[in-house]
Order: sequence, then structure tokens, then C-alpha cells
Amino acid sequence: MRTRFKNGVVVSLLLSVASVGSGQVNEIVLRVNDRIATTYDYNSERAERYQAIQQAESLSEERKQELLATLAETVMKDIFEQLLMLSRADQLKINITPSEIEEAVERTKQNFGIKNQAEFRAALESSGMTEERLRARLEKTLLVQRVMGQEVYSRVELDEEDLRRYYQAHAEDFQVPQRLSLREVVVLESSGLNDEDLALLAEEIRQQLSTGRDIEEVVAPYREEGVSSGVVDLGWVEVGDLNKDLEEAVWGLEAGGVSAPVEARGGLHVLVVAEREEARLLDFPEVQDQIRGIEQGRLMQDQMQKYIEELKNNSYIVANPPPEAAGFRASLASTLPTELDAFRDIEPALGGSLPMELPADVTDEEADAPPDAETGPPPEGG
Repeated sequence: MRTRFKNGVVVSLLLSVASVGSGQVNEIVLRVNDRIATTYDYNSERAERYQAIQQAESLSEERKQELLATLAETVMKDIFEQLLMLSRADQLKINITPSEIEEAVERTKQNFGIKNQAEFRAALESSGMTEERLRARLEKTLLVQRVMGQEVYSRVELDEEDLRRYYQAHAEDFQVPQRLSLREVVVLESSGLNDEDLALLAEEIRQQLSTGRDIEEVVAPYREEGVSSGVVDLGWVEVGDLNKDLEEAVWGLEAGGVSAPVEARGGLHVLVVAEREEARLLDFPEVQDQIRGIEQGRLMQDQMQKYIEELKNNSYIVANPPPEAAGFRASLASTLPTELDAFRDIEPALGGSLPMELPADVTDEEADAPPDAETGPPPEGG
């Protein structure tokens, strides 16, 4: 068996390091410099994401099958990218303190609305997670974030001129349609009044509202008699939000205008325009932060692709992925589907794989790398 040892860490691709379940051997499936991932890491991550996809109510069955079809390669790709980043953190001598991990744990509790330790333990148990494993994963997440902060975020540069160019090129995205803020009262069919009396009552209400009287004050006695609804606040509506007849009756009115009674569901509706806003283009200062976020995301994706490629070219890599994940490199540095990003919120542990620590009580010795190793520049001292 070919092995390589460095500073007490086993880095052989094929070394059996632990028994996982009955007859299942835990092997190293990926090495990046002195960081490794095992079949245990891969299988655990894959199982968690599989469960998250299956339980996601927002996904169609077709979309679930699409995600499951590429799940193995997606998991392996993410493990690879994380190991590249963690190895870079080692090179930069970045460390996460216990207090920083504790703060991350507390933020996780807050994000999930966990109020006490009992709820925290229950949440961990329900997700098949231990606190120790969660803390280890949060530490790795913080390490990756720190690396990105030092070496990727600094590459993203945007000035106001860039943002204004985007604003001008995408003006249609910042158009606000005409909208009305509406309140209404309904003269009820269920009141027992005949059609003529309903119409007379609705017109009576309309006339009172047309004088500018407060709608609550006008409606109160009719509501007490059971012949009308209370005041219904419809809020802001745009074209297409209302019943067509209601829309036609109200859309040409100015603020303070009152519609003629309109027959619709439940009876005769009388609507009041509380406010009116005409269609307009949002001013640049109103959307500047939104544009900055859009462009930063785009540039970050571009820079991450370049950065991952740089790390890959400058790393010692040995890969022996499971057969179903053999093509993982084809999707390197690609953006995860939005749905999978959402799953990371379902389970904090979905933020990346957890490389399994190996026993440190091994001798420091060198041997040839496995024959299928892909070798970039060897690790320092390796």
C-alpha cells in the first residue's frame, strides 16, 4: 500500500482510515495539499442534501429529480472547492478562535429561532447533527469566509460610474408601475335587501363618501345594522390585481375619489382611492445599493472562478472520487442552484463537507504518491 505521511497526517489516497458501518471502509477520496476528505465526508454530505431535496415542499418533482441527478458531482465539487479554500487558509495561517465559533453558534441559534439549550439539542438531534460536528463545520465556514475576505473580495471593484452604466442599461428593471391605495365597503347581498334597496343604499354611502367624510365614520352605522361590511383596506394595487369591473370603475380616479357602486363578489362595492402614484422610473440613489449588490454578485462569481482555478493550479491534488461523482471537475466554481442555497438555511450543516481528522500518532515518513495522483506544485516541505 502506498502511503505518504506529513506532520502526523495520513495523506495516502487509498489508505483505509476507519470502518464506517458494517463492512464499509472509510477511504480518502480527495487530498488537496495537506487537507483530505473521506468517503464518510462524501456520503454524509450527500445524504444530508438528498434528504433536504426530498423534503423541500417548494420544489416540483421534476426539479427534485434534476437536482438528484447531479447531486453526487455537486457534492464532490463543493468538497473539492472547500478543501482548496481550507488549504489556502492553512497557508495564510488563518485561525478561528473559540470565541468566534461560539458567536457563530449563537447566530445559528438566532437564525433558527432557538431560544434555549433544550431547543438547540432537540434541533441538532432532529437533523442528525452533533454540537461538536456543527462547531467543526462552522469553523470551516468561517475559515473560507476569511480567505474570501482577504483574497477575493478585494478583487471586486465598483465605482459610481459602473453602477450608473448598469442603471442606464437596465432602466426597464427600475420602472415602478402606476398603483392605487384603496379602501372599500361592500353593501351585502346577505343582508336580505332586494336589489333596488341594495342599489339605493350603496348610492347613499357613495354620496356621503364623496363629500370627503371619513369612511370609518360613514360605514359604522350600516355595519351595525348588518347591511354592509366594515371598511376593507385593500392596500396598494396595480393593474391586474383587481376584478376587471372594479378596476375599470376606480382606475381613472384621483386621490380621494369614490367609485360608483360595482357589483362583484358579496354585493355592491364602493371604493375610495386613498392615494395614487403614477408610473415612474426610480431615481438612481433609490436603487444604487440594489445595483451594487447585483454587480458585486456577478463580479464575485467571475473572480471566484478565476481564484479557484489559481488555487487548483498551485495545489497538490490526489483525487479518487466515487464512480458516480467522477465528473465533478466539469462544474468547478459554478454557482449552486438557488434551491440548494435554500437548503443551507434548512440545515446549517449543509454549508460544506467536514473532512475527517485522522489519528496523529503516526510516524513522519515519505513514500511515493499513488499512481493516479494529479500533481501540481507539492505542498510546502512535501
